[in-house]
Amino acid sequence: MAKKYITRDTLKKNTLADIFIFIINKKQTTRREIEFETGFSWGTVSANVSFLLEKGYITEKKSEQNTGAGRTTYLLQPTDKHIVSIGLDINRSGYSCEVITLDSQVIHSFSSEFRAKTQADVMMHAESLCQTVLNWCKEQSLQVFSLGIAMQGSVNGKLGLSLCFPNIPDWQAFNIKEHFSKKFHLPVYLGHDPKCMLLGEMHQKSCDDSILIRVDEGIGMAVSLDGRILDDTERLELGHTLTVPNGRLCSCGKRGCLEAYASLSAVSSADPNVFANEVTTAGSYLSAALYNMYVIFRPQKVILTGKATKLVPFTQSATSLLSGQNIQITIDPDISAAYGAAVEAIKAAIRNYII
Repeated sequence: MAKKYITRDTLKKNTLADIFIFIINKKQTTRREIEFETGFSWGTVSANVSFLLEKGYITEKKSEQNTGAGRTTYLLQPTDKHIVSIGLDINRSGYSCEVITLDSQVIHSFSSEFRAKTQADVMMHAESLCQTVLNWCKEQSLQVFSLGIAMQGSVNGKLGLSLCFPNIPDWQAFNIKEHFSKKFHLPVYLGHDPKCMLLGEMHQKSCDDSILIRVDEGIGMAVSLDGRILDDTERLELGHTLTVPNGRLCSCGKRGCLEAYASLSAVSSADPNVFANEVTTAGSYLSAALYNMYVIFRPQKVILTGKATKLVPFTQSATSLLSGQNIQITIDPDISAAYGAAVEAIKAAIRNYII
């Protein structure tokens, strides 16, 4: 086997990527701050910043703050126009797509219903929505930089694989990343949908020690500790942990999973009175699971999202066991997996494809 060496070109590329991602994460910074926090020399920072400015990936403006000694400070930030990333969320609750600028601002959103019954249907509808978004970007004279995909089910983001998808019985392991990259000629990022949600939240606010639970037709979980996402949560499916031995049949084919009791799929009655009781009971099952996750991970924050969290009795019941703990509980049904996927796609594209 041939040995792999780090070449000078590789080092230059990695340095450029580190500086670009630092600017994106900071949203606004200076050359001096980049030098101080990254450890790169002033000459290295200046040369790479000049390159990014020339390419139009970043912009600079004079700071309004007076630094003294007659010096003018220039603030660097990702460009806010022309260059965009697309995020696509493939979920049984519906397809959604968001277009964001390099400075992480959403400029347009798209959505469509999920009616697929086969793997071919899922892919066809996802590709169709993606093509619609790409056509819109072309009409707006926008340069698409990257594509991020958030996926429900069992996902191996590192390999780009979707291993299974709920309620699609003919689903076979499929390289989503490679397929979309070849079809649309774009660098592609693939992530588990709750992970993408949490990554998006971490990009916008403090979520260094958090558990995020998405409750829609299914249940998904993501965990961040010390500012890092635990990638093992792509395989730790909270929704498929045992809740009632030999209980209800779950979408995964097993019986007694949490998802069969605490998701929207589990709450089906049309009778308003019975429905209210079902929702409260579903929340109580989730409450026990949440408390167990709190005991294991000891997060500072628990974030509940997904369509089920629009049901007040559900969220009240789901958070009942956590209410006595010293923990911040956030309820937000509108957290976007597509947004987080688009943000991560920018960083992945910078790491692997830039220049």
